Parts: sequence; structure tokens; C-alpha cells
Amino acid sequence: MRLLLSSYSLAPFPLEETFLFAQEIKADGLELVLMPSVVMFGLENTRKLSEKYGLPVLNLHQPPWGVLFTGERGIKKLIRQASEVGAQNIVAHLATMRRGFNSPFFEWIKEVEKEKGINIAFENAAPRELENWPSYAGHPEKLEKFVAERNVNLTLDVAKAFLKGIDPYQFFQKNHNNIKVIHAHGFDVNGDFHKSFLENTFDWPGFVSFVRKFDWPGAVTLEIFPLHRWVYFNLPSQSELSRAKEIIRESFGILRRV
Repeated sequence: MRLLLSSYSLAPFPLEETFLFAQEIKADGLELVLMPSVVMFGLENTRKLSEKYGLPVLNLHQPPWGVLFTGERGIKKLIRQASEVGAQNIVAHLATMRRGFNSPFFEWIKEVEKEKGINIAFENAAPRELENWPSYAGHPEKLEKFVAERNVNLTLDVAKAFLKGIDPYQFFQKNHNNIKVIHAHGFDVNGDFHKSFLENTFDWPGFVSFVRKFDWPGAVTLEIFPLHRWVYFNLPSQSELSRAKEIIRESFGILRRV
């Protein structure tokens, strides 16, 4: 099991700040989120940072405007981008793929994964209105059936699953062979995500210890974004940056100690 840091962790600071911090806290690599700033910086430049700091980009996360990346055309573009940075997994949200349970799209995905040697790991849906369709993306029984019958690879966002009434322990135990990525972040009952582990009562050390028992070869990405409110404004102060690093370091330390 490898522990990754999301490239969005210290946004809106430059991407190199996150690589440097990831190296400092001894992360095993990064999950690259295709934010506008990352696209403008360029994937070739991102790969150079990866080589400079000795930190591979193991996962590529679809852009936040994921509705533009639905269907075969979008997946093909994500595969090309993943190959540019050497990513092994592509994180794509089921809620933005907009494909029904029986869509032939998922058969095509399996063919592409085999051909390209990459995992398309679909993320489960959050308990919010925009992610209510397709319903199987978050519903406990329907998601179980979807994984079993369509045999897709998954990104398990533990917080989203928990708030949808899915037991993360049981779900992981049943589906760990299909789960390639786990997203870890604090949350509250109102669906406020990407907070410190200390801001919720979920037993993260217990869950990660449980995952380790399966000798699981996937990647856990820490998704804590303390500076998110600054993304569309001027850079926050250095003191805000230092505080954000401490928040992330504290939660990453919990994962690392396990």
C-alpha cells in the first residue's frame, strides 16, 4: 500500500510547493488533479518536477469540470494525459460519466484498460443532489451489484461511502480486488469534505490497519485542502501556508504511523 498526497493539497500555491512538501513528509507519490493551474503549468513540466523530487505521479484525477470528460472521447484524453506523467490509475467520477448500469461503455473500459495497461478507477458518489444520478454510484446495494456484475475498477472515497450508508470495512473486504485507489479525508455529517482527520469521529487508524491486513497493493490518497477558500483569490500568507502544512502533516502522520 502506498500513501499519496493530492496535488491540490496546497493550492493555490505553485505545484512545486506540493512536491517539496510531499517529499518532506515522505509521501510515496502524488495524485495529480487536473485543475486549470496544472493544465496551464503543463504535464511535461509536471513530469520534470516528479523526476526532480523523486516522487512519481501514480494517479491522475479527472478535472473538476468532469462533465466535459464523459464517454470514450474523454477517457481517451485522460489516458493520453496519464501516459505523459506516468500515472497508473485514472480517477473518474461515476457521477460525471453519466452512464447507466447496463451501458456498453463499461465493457469498452475493460478493453481499453487491457490494451493500455492502465486502471480506470471510478469513484463512488457523494450524498449531494448533483451526484444523485446514476443512482447505483452511491446506493449501498446497487453499488455492490454494479461492481459484481460490471466488474469495474474503483476509487473508494471513504467519507462519501460512509455518509451514503455504506460500511467502508465490509465494502472494502468484499471488493478490495477491484479497488485501486482510496481517498482519505475528514468530513462531517453535513457533507463538508476534505477536512482534517481530527474534525470527525471516523476511526482512520482502525480502517487503514484493516486495509493493511489484505496486503492490498493500491494507493491511499490524502485529500485535505485547508487553503481551498483561497483558490480563486490572491495567495494566502506564509503563516496560512504553514498552518495548512501542519494540518496535512498531522493527518498524514496518522496514516504513516499505521
